[in-house]
Amino acid sequence: LVQSAAMASVAPPVPSYRPHLPANVITDGLLSDAQLESVIYAGEAHSDFLAGSWNVDETFDLVTAAGDDAEDAVRFQRGWFLGDGTGAGKGRQVAGVLLDNWLKGRRRAVWISKSDKLIEDAQRDWSALGMERLLITPLARFRQGTPIRLAEGILFTTYATLRSDARQGTQDQDLKASRVRQIVDWLGADPGSEAGAGFDGVIVFDESHAMQNAAGGKSERGDQAASQQGRAGLRLQHALPNARVLYVSATGATTVHNLAYAQRLGLWGGEDFPFATRAEFVEAI
Repeated sequence: LVQSAAMASVAPPVPSYRPHLPANVITDGLLSDAQLESVIYAGEAHSDFLAGSWNVDETFDLVTAAGDDAEDAVRFQRGWFLGDGTGAGKGRQVAGVLLDNWLKGRRRAVWISKSDKLIEDAQRDWSALGMERLLITPLARFRQGTPIRLAEGILFTTYATLRSDARQGTQDQDLKASRVRQIVDWLGADPGSEAGAGFDGVIVFDESHAMQNAAGGKSERGDQAASQQGRAGLRLQHALPNARVLYVSATGATTVHNLAYAQRLGLWGGEDFPFATRAEFVEAI
């Protein structure tokens, strides 16, 4: 694995996290040392919360700073960014993180990717670690507006599906909830509950650069509106404060403001963060 001299000069923090994995993952070499390292670092990041308390509105769009003792305030679980290049085996690394959490009893997860064809790759990587491939189920199997009837499993969907807003059904009074709301209902999250309650499993944003225009921005042709995909990804993160978020992308972001979707990395957000606002982060970097 290759890293630039600038990155190699910064020693990563020493982790203390111990993943839960079957012995044969090590003895049979199902995960390489480098892949195992990423499972450990993801677990380390997911063991911690970002600073500050926040209020999330009912639409999951608006997040405002709150006092620590404020009613309905939530804290966000720290996320982790897997940025290995092509060929490092990111799918296998994601499967490793999911398996670690699965064996710790977190039996529901969401895997979001760019194309519904990629479910075959996801199932291959999951079964390579000795798990039942059909535990990865496509969200497309459940019509919008209907409950997801799965006791446990990994829900696989695409960014295009995720951005489906609430819409009118066949009868006038029949309003179909958005796909984000459908997923949140299945995961049983309640943003109004106190921190520690609600869903604490894994949400994987595979090919996460697909959310790159999450905040909108300025271009040579004027202002750009935020993309629906990026906003849907942010809504899911806001709605599930205790979720263990994993961003996966070989390209990360072509320009800095395209990192707006990576809300869980703790790069901006208040006095305890390196930058108070996302705008300050973009300007400085």
